[in-house]
Amino acid sequence: MKYTDNTESSSPENQEIPLEIKEKLELYGLMVQESSDVIWIMDFNLRTTYMSPSVEKHLGYTVEEYSQLSLADRIPQESFELSQEIYKSEIFPIVSGEQEYDGKPIIYEMLHKHKNGQLVWGEISFSFIRDKSGKIISIMGITRNIDARKRAEQELERSREQYRMLVENTNDWIWETDIDNKFTYCNPAAERILGYPLHQIIGSGFFEYSTEATRQSEILRFEQFKNSAFPFAGLRHILTDANQRIIHLDVNGSPIFDSEGNLSGYHGMSRDVSNYQLLLKKLNRLEARQSGLLSQPDFGVIELDSNFEILEWSVGATRIFGYSRGEAMVGKIFKSLWESTAWLSFVKELEANTIPVPRPFFVDEKRNKRLDSKEIHCNWYLNPIIEDEYFKSIVIFVKDVSEIKEYSEALSQFQMFTESYCGALVFADTRLRINGFPPASIDYFSSQLTMLKGMHIRNLFDKESAKIILEQGVNYATRMHSWQGEVTVKFNAIEKPASLEIVSQLNKKGKLKGFALIFDKIKRA
Repeated sequence: MKYTDNTESSSPENQEIPLEIKEKLELYGLMVQESSDVIWIMDFNLRTTYMSPSVEKHLGYTVEEYSQLSLADRIPQESFELSQEIYKSEIFPIVSGEQEYDGKPIIYEMLHKHKNGQLVWGEISFSFIRDKSGKIISIMGITRNIDARKRAEQELERSREQYRMLVENTNDWIWETDIDNKFTYCNPAAERILGYPLHQIIGSGFFEYSTEATRQSEILRFEQFKNSAFPFAGLRHILTDANQRIIHLDVNGSPIFDSEGNLSGYHGMSRDVSNYQLLLKKLNRLEARQSGLLSQPDFGVIELDSNFEILEWSVGATRIFGYSRGEAMVGKIFKSLWESTAWLSFVKELEANTIPVPRPFFVDEKRNKRLDSKEIHCNWYLNPIIEDEYFKSIVIFVKDVSEIKEYSEALSQFQMFTESYCGALVFADTRLRINGFPPASIDYFSSQLTMLKGMHIRNLFDKESAKIILEQGVNYATRMHSWQGEVTVKFNAIEKPASLEIVSQLNKKGKLKGFALIFDKIKRA
């Protein structure tokens, strides 16, 4: 049976309210007028015969306006269908006499249409009114505005769903244990971390997967918190996963208490910090390596920020440039390490190697300056560091090659000279050990000359010539810059007369640093 909805006769003014109902309304008149709930009476065709004024507060309609609306206009479609079901299952069996009414109110929830177009939740509780003879004559109900509660429940449900999604999808292991440290709940992250099926992990012990080396110490530390029912944070848990890999976890936990206040377990979160531990080990190794580099005296290590402020200054940098670490770190001295035109050239080179793509580059600069204003020749290896697409800093390795470059330049000059004006050229240090020669000298002495590097120059001459060179030639060249004489070259199977000129070599301070031996020098025309 489907009820009818006759809006023409639905106005309370057009309905004859039975005397019994009038008496009840008069009896409860003050309560009806003052109640915040909507009190209403309907006949068996669900036509409204009475509506309390509070309907305007809840739905925005006056009693007259609301009474003129059909039921289908008062509620949305899903609520209308629910009303039909309730009529068929709860109202009709009672009013038709098929079922006895037990006196208990019938309660349900449904949406109502507000005058402003919004939907509002209401809780409907209704029962039946009897006349003096006990016959059911009307339906009387109360509609309570529960919109705020329903919205809160829906928001709570959304929050629960969001929390569930967060827990189910987070990479952190969310867990709960009982008083015996057995897992009673684990999120899917446990399976990803340990490699075991989730159903196998739940029910297993908290320390079942700990490494043998750490299990006892971990249990001891955990029990200290547990005995006092204290929360804990930063507990390190080292496990072995299903593939026998070592896993490092950072664990936070809080106690759970039962209704009587007794400790019943713990719940918490374990975060996989294995990669962090690996990075930490690498960092420690890098720091040890950096410490070694910073103490290395043979070359300097310098780090600059984007404003050329010095962030790091090694022992080697102090040896090369003369500035102490404190002087370098406090003062803006980097620019002072360069002659002005050399500085401009360096900045240009830096820009060329950082924009648009940063890359390491090499600078060979003859015009670097020490604290004492001495000009030195340095090789620079520079590595720009870019972070978030911005130039952050630059790491520099620098070496003073002044003496090496002087020797190299001298060797180059002498090589050109000897190719045109002498048979051979050999360099020796102050202890008369052979330390260099141009390729042309090998043709003069044979390839065996290379075997004499580091050996004494006496190995190039017969005994008599060697004696003259050591007693006269070297001493004279030391005092007078050069010495000339006739000697006999005796090397391997070679034995021949030669003219020899010994020229002393000085460093920038004017101190002797070695000798050049020129064989068979050809006089210019």
